[in-house]
Amino acid sequence: MQTIENQTFTKKRIELDGTQFQNCTFVECLLVYKGTDGTAMNGCQLDNTGFAFEGNAAKTIELLAAMHKGGFAELVEATIATIRGEEPQQPGTQQPGTAQA
Repeated sequence: MQTIENQTFTKKRIELDGTQFQNCTFVECLLVYKGTDGTAMNGCQLDNTGFAFEGNAAKTIELLAAMHKGGFAELVEATIATIRGEEPQQPGTQQPGTAQA
């Protein structure tokens, strides 16, 4: 994997696949992930920068959205909780301080 360190990118479209960014700054950029290879960002700063998912990565997002709308919201929410490093909530339980309708 290619490593890019200590660079500042301004108003650029940056494809993330296959690249590790360390201590980089992205100003008014579009960061694009296609899901063809891994990527990493460590110690980076984002200023008015957005993300876009294309190709295989976009298909994964579409699948998760369809599952969420199609009755599998708990599974998708558990997946997101795992990404956040949280304990996934067990089906049929609720977290303290929350209410279910």
